[in-house]
Amino acid sequence: MSPKRYEAKLRLAEAFVRLVETMPAERITVNQIAEAAGKHRKTFYYHFADKEQLIVWLFRYDLASGLADKFPEDLLVREHDAPDNPLAEFPFYARRIEESGRIYNAPFFAALSYSLEKRRAYYRCIFSTRGPGTLDFYLHQLFFPVIKEDILFLIDREIDRQSAVEQRALRERLTGNAGVDFLAEFYTGAVLSRYVERLNYTSARRTARDIIPFENVVHDSLAALIRQEIEKAAREPGAEERKGEGDAPCASPA
Repeated sequence: MSPKRYEAKLRLAEAFVRLVETMPAERITVNQIAEAAGKHRKTFYYHFADKEQLIVWLFRYDLASGLADKFPEDLLVREHDAPDNPLAEFPFYARRIEESGRIYNAPFFAALSYSLEKRRAYYRCIFSTRGPGTLDFYLHQLFFPVIKEDILFLIDREIDRQSAVEQRALRERLTGNAGVDFLAEFYTGAVLSRYVERLNYTSARRTARDIIPFENVVHDSLAALIRQEIEKAAREPGAEERKGEGDAPCASPA
């Protein structure tokens, strides 16, 4: 990604970052950002609808730049269902699936960690405000759908190893209620909360370095939970009967 293409936006964003080092973000005005960038107020509104959009854009630009440097194009995920979204060109996730079907996403979480920690002081301020309209709220909405897709992929991977009769019952059991959404919300929130906590309270070390050999803990934990639920279903009354249904011989022709 060429910074020159986004030169005007980057100049405004970097001016905002510098201002955040001197005063609370909520007190910074558009006029102050434009003046600090050496631009006119109208220039700001040509590129951004408001300050909140600038904050989101800078995060997405930094993350996309890091992902483009570290991952091949076929692993990158974009918002394909939002063609009018000005951020749709920026990848925001990377999904690496091994031949075994394991999702190995530790490199993505390392890239996300680096993207946040390279502007540690700035993000400490930005994440001090939570709730609707904030970057924290936006990131939950951004990453929830892809984590949910990962969960559904892992469910399908485990179900495909079962008999045809078992597959139908297991799929209904695992995806027929709000459980998938709960898992996606839980793990999305856990990851983001951990990064915010580290930005505020720990030294400037990359999170991924501290959790080896458990660096793929999110997706390995999800896979283990799904496998455990399938094993539990197999021990329940009626499981053997369902399994036998798929083994019945074909009827002889009359």
